Formats: sequence, structure tokens, C-alpha cells
Amino acid sequence: MNKPPTDSLRVDADVLRKLIRDVFAAVPVSEEHATLIGELMVDTDLRGVVTHGIIQVKRYYSDFRSGATNTHPDVRVLREAAGTVALTGDGGLGYIAGHKAMAMAIDKARKTGIGAATTTYHEHIGSAGKYARMAMRQNMIGFCFSGRSPRRFDPAAMVNSSADTAPMAFGIPAGPDHPDLLVDSCSNITFDEDFFAKYPEIYFRCIGYSHMANIMSGTLGGQMLEVDPETVRYPTANQSGFYLALSVEHFVPVEDFKDDMDGIMDSVSRMEPYPGFEAARLPGGPEFDRERAYRRDGVPVCGQAKRNIEQIAGELGVDLPW
Repeated sequence: MNKPPTDSLRVDADVLRKLIRDVFAAVPVSEEHATLIGELMVDTDLRGVVTHGIIQVKRYYSDFRSGATNTHPDVRVLREAAGTVALTGDGGLGYIAGHKAMAMAIDKARKTGIGAATTTYHEHIGSAGKYARMAMRQNMIGFCFSGRSPRRFDPAAMVNSSADTAPMAFGIPAGPDHPDLLVDSCSNITFDEDFFAKYPEIYFRCIGYSHMANIMSGTLGGQMLEVDPETVRYPTANQSGFYLALSVEHFVPVEDFKDDMDGIMDSVSRMEPYPGFEAARLPGGPEFDRERAYRRDGVPVCGQAKRNIEQIAGELGVDLPW
């Protein structure tokens, strides 16, 4: 679980977005893509998902500068139908392909009630939750899976290792003053022999979830078709994604749906919490509280992220806001 950093500097969200945009524009990536990366990274930190926010700036910067990730990808359609679309990320950062995929899925869902998209041949998409939230803001249910399509397994490896860590998010909108339900997590669990002896079913569930995410993103997305991994031009582009948008109004009236969601969230909040926790919340509740606080008081920038950005900004000649 992500926890608020203890060694942080608070920075206004808009100021932080501009800083991340300026850093990536100086790499250079296009102004449009640099702006989008800044928006999505800060959106992640606003929810308190520290592991997938601006702490990743150094990784992406290094991959761009080394040529391992395409700085100017041409994200294009491979196949398209009324309710579906398949995209290639052209070796670029997954944020660009993922954002376009969910935007297209949402547009299709407005017309047909459901829209699904796949992406392939791109780098990391960051947290899966931010793509689900794109749909949620449009009164839609949003799903996102990310992974890859491994075709070579080490016979000596334990079966749960073959699934790797597959991110997935399931988001359902609620009313404006209530937390949405957002399950934003990965499916992998570190193997522990004693824990496995007590609860083997947990490991088997995680293995199943991981392979489903990899198949729905990598295999369905065509990861095995696009490039030869031995000769690929952009070696970090080994990930794929799956994005689904369901339009609530095509099933039930939106307000009635949200009223019911509010009732669910409220009733859970009145339950007795687990030992060691102050309140009973469904996934999305703590992140809802953090986002409101961080928009008001500034986004916590942890010490490692601050040092990384300072180093990179110095190399690129980008001014710092602190």
C-alpha cells in the first residue's frame, strides 16, 4: 500500500505539472506529450500513489535520453470497429498510447454503450487507475489492465513468477461529494512459503489475475505480432494495455446509479474497521481524501523524487520552483 511520504516538500499541483512538462519538453518530447505526461503524473500523486507518480521521472528521462524509448511516437490505429480499437504505441511512453486508447473507448461508449481498446509496443503506462478515472469522470465505469505477453518461460521458475506484476484498475463513479470506488492495484504477491502453506488459494487467484491481465492486454493487443524482441528498435516498449469504458446511462439513469453507489459507500463507512485502521473504507475512499487535501495544501514530493528532479533539471537547464 502506498503511504504519504515522511520526507516531503509540498508543491502546488499546477506548479508541479508545469515543472514536469518543462523537464520532458527539454528532453525533448513534443509540447503536447510533455504536457500530457505532466498532467497524468501529477494526477497520480494527487491520489497518493507515490510509487507511480513523479518518482518515475528519472526512469522515463533515462529511457528517453538513451534512445530506448521513442521521444516522438506516432500512436496509430491498427484495427477499428464500432465499439473497439487496437492501437500501437510506436515505442513511446505508455502514457501517450494509454490516454488515447481510453479517450477513444469513451467516445465509442457514448455511441454504443461500451468501448474497448488495446495498446501494444510501448513503455510503462504508470498507474492503471488514472485511465479508469478518465471514464469515471464521464459517468462511465472504467477498467484498465496492463501487462505483456511473455512467450518464453523459465522451467526452473516458480509458476507465480511467470505472471510478473500486472497492474489493473476497476473504477465505478459515485456522487460528487462521495468517494468513487476505485480498485487500483497489481496482481502479484511475493512468495512466502509459510503464508502459501496457510493460504494457497490467494496465490492461485493472483496467478490467474496476472495471466488474465497479460492476455487481455498483451495477447489480445497483439504484442507477439508487432516486433521481434531480439531486434526491436525501442527495447523498453515491451508492454501492452486494455481499456474498457461502460456508459452507465445506457443501462440505468446516472443519478439513480450514483445514489445507489453513495449508499453503498456510506453504509460501509459506518461499519467497524479492521484492527489497526481508524475507519472502514472501500478502495478509493482514502485516495479521495488525499486528493482533496493535496489540492488544498500541495502535493507531497518525496525526498528521492525531489533529488532526482533537481539533478535532471540541472542537466537540462530547467528552473526549479523551490
